[in-house]
Amino acid sequence: MRKKMLLTLTVLALASVTALAANKDGIVTTKDGRMTIATKPTKSVTPAEPNDPSLVKIVDNLGTAYPKGEYWCCSGYTITGPTAISGFPEYWTAAAFTPTANHTITKIQVAVGYVEGTNGLTLALYNDASGVPGTQIKGFAVAGLPNFGSCCKVVTATDKAGIAVTAGTQYWIVMKTGNKTSNTYAAWNLNDTDQVDTATFAQYCSDDKGGSCGTNDTWTAFSTTIGLAFAVLGN
Repeated sequence: MRKKMLLTLTVLALASVTALAANKDGIVTTKDGRMTIATKPTKSVTPAEPNDPSLVKIVDNLGTAYPKGEYWCCSGYTITGPTAISGFPEYWTAAAFTPTANHTITKIQVAVGYVEGTNGLTLALYNDASGVPGTQIKGFAVAGLPNFGSCCKVVTATDKAGIAVTAGTQYWIVMKTGNKTSNTYAAWNLNDTDQVDTATFAQYCSDDKGGSCGTNDTWTAFSTTIGLAFAVLGN
């Protein structure tokens, strides 16, 4: 099943590839720029650090059964600042989750890879607004992203005080650029653990400084059977 999924992803992605993204060798995008693919994955593997076992997994699709891959290294959804790639719009990417009980979030982990520009992003928790990300609850500046196409470090944000979330309420984890990361190009990796259940994600597109969005400065939600790789932990 896993081999079939990877083959299907590769065929579908490469069928719609347009060109090398910017000047990074081995990185291509789909024609609309929304997905990024690494055609030359890094062979060395650096496992993600284990979490404190006392933390509750509010949501977690990062793999633990795969010694050589907590997530799919080489396909993901694009994150770009407005000056990252000539002719590209700005893209932010978000993943939805709904807690099954009341929790307090203390750690968020995202499988996101760096391509070029400033090596940093903003990892944020958003509330929901009619099925898309609404307003930011809290944001964290993250840096030192692993190279996209490598595996398997994750980007981590922690909050000692914790952020309360409510059972049955949808929230969003958002990866976005900001004033200090306007030239950043990165991609949020797909998960490697669930090929069946539908996942919800969204992308924000802004063509104020380049490219074309169709619907400028808005979030668009999608459903997919292969979601974005992330974990939300707490108590």
